[in-house]
Amino acid sequence: MHDLPLVIFTILSQLILGGFVTLWWLDRKYGGISQKTGLLISISFLILGGISLLVSMLHLGQPFHAYRAILNFGVSWLSREVTFYGAFIGLILFYTWFWYKDDGSKRGLIGWITAIIGVIAIFSSAKIYMIPSIPAWNGVNTLFAFFLTSLLLGPLYVAAILAIRNELGVNISGISISALIVTAVVMVVYFSSLFAGLPEAVETAKLTFKHILFWIRIVTFVTAFLLLGLSYRTSKWRSVKIYSAAFSVLLVSEFLGRFLFYETAIHL
Repeated sequence: MHDLPLVIFTILSQLILGGFVTLWWLDRKYGGISQKTGLLISISFLILGGISLLVSMLHLGQPFHAYRAILNFGVSWLSREVTFYGAFIGLILFYTWFWYKDDGSKRGLIGWITAIIGVIAIFSSAKIYMIPSIPAWNGVNTLFAFFLTSLLLGPLYVAAILAIRNELGVNISGISISALIVTAVVMVVYFSSLFAGLPEAVETAKLTFKHILFWIRIVTFVTAFLLLGLSYRTSKWRSVKIYSAAFSVLLVSEFLGRFLFYETAIHL
């Protein structure tokens, strides 16, 4: 359980990125989101961001020295992650301010910058793990996995809140179903590459398949796909209960997947 803070941090940070981009995109393209709801969602990103930062420091031997992580920006992906993620959360604060001021034009501009910085932050986070000493991590799958978590959780998080506020005017299910399909393809390619790789990679694949949490993840994954399939085809299924249920089971699925990511890693 030593890696639990990292599991929570990576899941939350990726959820925030996907949620932020969804809110910003819906606001710019479709409008119709009330000031109160937009402000509420944006504030929730700040709260989740604060939690993620606090949790991430629990993984450090000396949490109060966390600020030193930015000192090696030129050579360390960890330093870049800390810098860009901190900037990402800081920019969300400005974005939230423009929701409070109800300034759509400035909100749109700061949203562009915030989204770009957020993408760089998650890219930096993925690069930390793409190291030759752990074959199962050292590939583009890690990059895909981190960004797909953003696509799976972020839009559904925003959709659930908009449904609660009765302001959901766009069918979010299509985005989520596409992300689920891509995730399934990536998983197949990933495990195929593990079985064709180094002995340590093969061992990671075997450990994963033997773990009960992997099969629980598959069940939750399929459940979310069925729920979203129903909501995509029929408007009456685009409700608070469906979006909340789909988000909840996918959150469990991604949490279990990230836990196994750390748990089954085999070093050379």
